[in-house]
Amino acid sequence: MSAIRRVWARLLSHCRSDDLDREFDDEAQSHLALAADDYVRHGMPLDEAQRLARRKFGLAGAAKDAHRNSRGFAWLDGFVLDLRLAFRALGRDRMFSVTAVTTLVIAITLNATVFTVRDAMLFRGLPLATRSDRLVYLAMRKPSDLPCCPGPAAHRLVEAWRAEADAFEGIAMWRSGEAITFRDGDGRPLDMTVSRWSVNTLSLIGVQPFIGRDFVPSDAASGAPQVALVSHSFWERRFGKRPDIVGMTVHMNDAPATIVGVLPERFALLYEQDVWMPLAPTAVLEGNVFGRLRDRATIGEAQVQLDTITRRLQAADPEAIRGLALVRTYSQAHVAADAPTIYGSLWIGAWFVFLIACTNLTNLTLVRTTGRWREWSTRMALGAGQVRMVRQMLLECAALAAVAAPLAWWLTKWIVQIWEDTTRSRYLALDYSITAGTLAYLLAVSLLAVLVIALAPVVRVLQLGVSGPLKGDARGATQGRRGKRLSAALVGAQMALAIVLLLGAGVLVRSFTNIVSADTGVRDPERITAGLVAMPSDKYPTAAARAEFAERLAARLRSVAGIQDVSFASTIPTRGRSRHMEVDGKPTAVEDAQLEQVVTIGPNYFRTLGRSMLSGRDFNTADDSRAPLVVLVNESFAATLWPSEQPVGKRLRFIDGNQPGPWRTVVGVAPNIMQGEPTRQRFRPVIYLPFEQQPSARVFVFVHATPPTNQTAQAVLAEVQRLDPDVITEDFTSLEAKLAFDRDSMDLEHADLGKYAAIAPTFGAVALVLASLGLVAVVAHSVSQRTKEIGVRMAIGAARHEIAQMILLEGMRPVVVGLLVGLVASLGANRLLQSQLVGVSPYDPLTMAAGPLVLVAVAVVGCHIPARRAMRVDPVVALRHE
Repeated sequence: MSAIRRVWARLLSHCRSDDLDREFDDEAQSHLALAADDYVRHGMPLDEAQRLARRKFGLAGAAKDAHRNSRGFAWLDGFVLDLRLAFRALGRDRMFSVTAVTTLVIAITLNATVFTVRDAMLFRGLPLATRSDRLVYLAMRKPSDLPCCPGPAAHRLVEAWRAEADAFEGIAMWRSGEAITFRDGDGRPLDMTVSRWSVNTLSLIGVQPFIGRDFVPSDAASGAPQVALVSHSFWERRFGKRPDIVGMTVHMNDAPATIVGVLPERFALLYEQDVWMPLAPTAVLEGNVFGRLRDRATIGEAQVQLDTITRRLQAADPEAIRGLALVRTYSQAHVAADAPTIYGSLWIGAWFVFLIACTNLTNLTLVRTTGRWREWSTRMALGAGQVRMVRQMLLECAALAAVAAPLAWWLTKWIVQIWEDTTRSRYLALDYSITAGTLAYLLAVSLLAVLVIALAPVVRVLQLGVSGPLKGDARGATQGRRGKRLSAALVGAQMALAIVLLLGAGVLVRSFTNIVSADTGVRDPERITAGLVAMPSDKYPTAAARAEFAERLAARLRSVAGIQDVSFASTIPTRGRSRHMEVDGKPTAVEDAQLEQVVTIGPNYFRTLGRSMLSGRDFNTADDSRAPLVVLVNESFAATLWPSEQPVGKRLRFIDGNQPGPWRTVVGVAPNIMQGEPTRQRFRPVIYLPFEQQPSARVFVFVHATPPTNQTAQAVLAEVQRLDPDVITEDFTSLEAKLAFDRDSMDLEHADLGKYAAIAPTFGAVALVLASLGLVAVVAHSVSQRTKEIGVRMAIGAARHEIAQMILLEGMRPVVVGLLVGLVASLGANRLLQSQLVGVSPYDPLTMAAGPLVLVAVAVVGCHIPARRAMRVDPVVALRHE
């Protein structure tokens, strides 16, 4: 306790330092006065008495310092003094300070932003979930499933997993995509899809309803009254946040259902859904499954347990239970299997930018330290030790980071919010919240920056000798051979890191360009307006009613000035839906039926898209439900199935649910238009069905017109409103815009390529700018130090262009070395991006040539600036001080 009291007393004394100093000064003066008076009384003259009193008392400054040390913390006083000196020094060198802070802000912000995004994509998963890293996603991979898309699991199997796999705290199940008509009495009916989840879903995730209650086991019992949970956005959008929503009765497909709660804001189970209902177990139920691992359980242990249980059930009933169980993380199941590699590469890229920034600032700080050589030597000659000098250097770097870190924190939050808004997808729920972990990471990165930036200058200060700089030769004010080599090595390292980032960004951008610039088969998509029209199922319950509405809408639109062609389709180009089919004369087992793209289209579809039929005829209004069943096939289908035969007149049929449908006759061969191929690298075989024979309630309208897209879109919306105000229209814009890169329409493997193609060039550009600025600073400082040398060279006959050439060659030497090292490193780094490359090699010759050319061009410009300054040196002025 006595030690604590002493520390407390010292703290109080430190806070009252000024008052105690004044008290000490008063007491010292009083002591000196009493001593002088005593000497005077003994017959000593006043001047001599005062001198003797001061000599007996000793140095007043030393006594005051000793008093301060005894009552407070000397190291804290020294620290505060050095901190004030650090800010004063940085204030004098404003250009360096602004450059350093800006560089640090950019590097720290990029690093913290990528850390947050990577954390959200790979580890956090579901928003608001408790310990979401312990949630895993279970599926069954059957032989017929695509490698990227395992299928659902049977409820019987899930019950066995739940009962016997002790690696899990619990297992939940859900099904999505059930179509209903929603009515609440206050608005027009909504055609929507609902999802059903098991009653333990929310408790397993660790989320409670915002208002109301969760599902209970009795809600899923057979014959129980229907209940539902609604999302926060649906409650706000449809019900205006009515507080009496809990207990309200609505109708789903004319059956009453009670709303029992509202889910929290931002919550989504994998993707956005407006209405959720309890999942009732049945013998044939299949669905998506997720579970929560116990604290010490691993994914490997869970996989082994599920394999054991699954094999036992398969042995007992091989027909009912088929396939292999899979345990996957959130990123593996819903982002991409190689997401850790890709986002890890982006994180490494952010660290490359950070290292370039630190290397740049290390060089600038080293140059600045050399310029302050006399200051450091003088302070050491006056008694400041090396430890004090090192602390001063660290505090100056820490002061820069102290200014940069808050700015980087604010920018990180702002950029992450922009990132979340611009990359939002209703099919991927992610938690981008800025947490204490992000703050700790940002502070750790800032501290690391301080240590890295100060390391080389600190080493130089420790090597400082007192004798040289205090003499008149000023040799200490210039860099020696070792310092120049270190600066050149740092420049080379920056260039190596920059070229790795540039080449990685280059192949990603090339891959992205290969997708968005690919030929989709559509002509003049900028002149085609497209959008979705959704007919309410209660007003258009039959195929005939939907076909009639579509015909009336097409007729009205064709009468609008400037509109040339109108048609319909079940989807837009590049997207698609597959169905199993069989060709007449080529019998196939049901389980081996071919899977092909199928699109439902209206008359004049190809003409609207700027194409014409290759052979046979197009669909027309006579191809309705009363006419014989017909289809069109595209050129790729005909070349694959009938390479040397006439396709017109051939027959094929679809096989849905292992049941073959009626035969359909091919009446024409259509041109290739991209369908069902997200990466757009080939034209897949496509089968077209006439809209009049299979009209859907949701259909895309395509309008080929001469007026601008916005004008055409307004005309379409106006005609739809005149026909039926209850028909819903969505997102009418140009087909060119719809064919742009869209994450939700891509395959899982390439869904985030747009993000990568946006981030990587940013990293490359920042790295190139920072590296070039570092090069300019180093070469410019070298020129300023060598002014007298340049003057001597010019005085003895060196031409100005020779001086410029010398500076340029010396500046480019580390650039070339760094470029070669970076090229070798990029050969391995680009292989990490292999899964994201479409139509381009990791060693793409164009990228491998363009990247170095850009880097060299920027470096040449950077070296040319100080080289021009060297050419303007006046020999007379340069030699005046010799």
